[in-house]
Amino acid sequence: MDRTRDRARVDSLPEADPWQGVDHWDDADAWKESLKRSRARRRRSPRSAVRRRRGTAIAALALAAALLAVVLSAGGPEASPTAATADAQRVAAASPPATARARPAGWRSCPLAVAPAGYVNPLARAIVKRERIDQGVDYAGVGKLAAIGAGRVTYLATSNTGWPGAFIEYQLLDGADAGCYVYYAEGVTPADGLRVGEEISAGQPIATIIPMYPTGIEIGWGAGVRTKAYAKVAGQWSPTADEDDIPTAAGKSFSALIAALGGPPGRVEGGESGPETSSAP
Repeated sequence: MDRTRDRARVDSLPEADPWQGVDHWDDADAWKESLKRSRARRRRSPRSAVRRRRGTAIAALALAAALLAVVLSAGGPEASPTAATADAQRVAAASPPATARARPAGWRSCPLAVAPAGYVNPLARAIVKRERIDQGVDYAGVGKLAAIGAGRVTYLATSNTGWPGAFIEYQLLDGADAGCYVYYAEGVTPADGLRVGEEISAGQPIATIIPMYPTGIEIGWGAGVRTKAYAKVAGQWSPTADEDDIPTAAGKSFSALIAALGGPPGRVEGGESGPETSSAP
């Protein structure tokens, strides 16, 4: 990434006003107070091939086809059922198991596991400055945000989201956190053509950070409930916790996963020290 060119472009961009329409947000009064504090704090410190797997229906069709092929090759329906069954069982054993896709229980079944196998750093294509951990993890910067793993887009909006900006959410379809939701919110622009219901692959760019956005961005565990974060629906977040900069358990879990994937973790406000930026070529 050409940092000089990026920063020049950042300086030339007009400052967005993400606060328009705040009266339409859910929990408006609490959000207003929280966002006023967030905006004030950030003014003091400015922010700089889809993987598809066979489902149960396809596996069943493959099993039926295998049974039919065995029966026909053995002389038709009069052939030994024992031999046909044995061959079919071998076919089924050789077939990969059905993927662990969306769990019906939603966010309650999400383990918030910090297990990086099969996942990628979503910040690898961005230059970011890490900020506090709250419901998720706050960052400021420029660049693109990628999908952590194979998933399906579940929510996409750029206004009236209950956040100071956009809200993009997808549900992971594979890995230790299959069934969990991930959100990218505030100063982000969805990738061209991205739509709800679309399946995405690990490392696929799905959003662009808006440079110099007043509140930066926030990424974390979602809930699959409109534009709510996991921490919100699980009762981990409150206006008081926000005012006191208290990190939620869900926020710390997501920060730990980012670190395990090679990205910069968030800050427990006033308590951590270490590298402030992460960049990609």
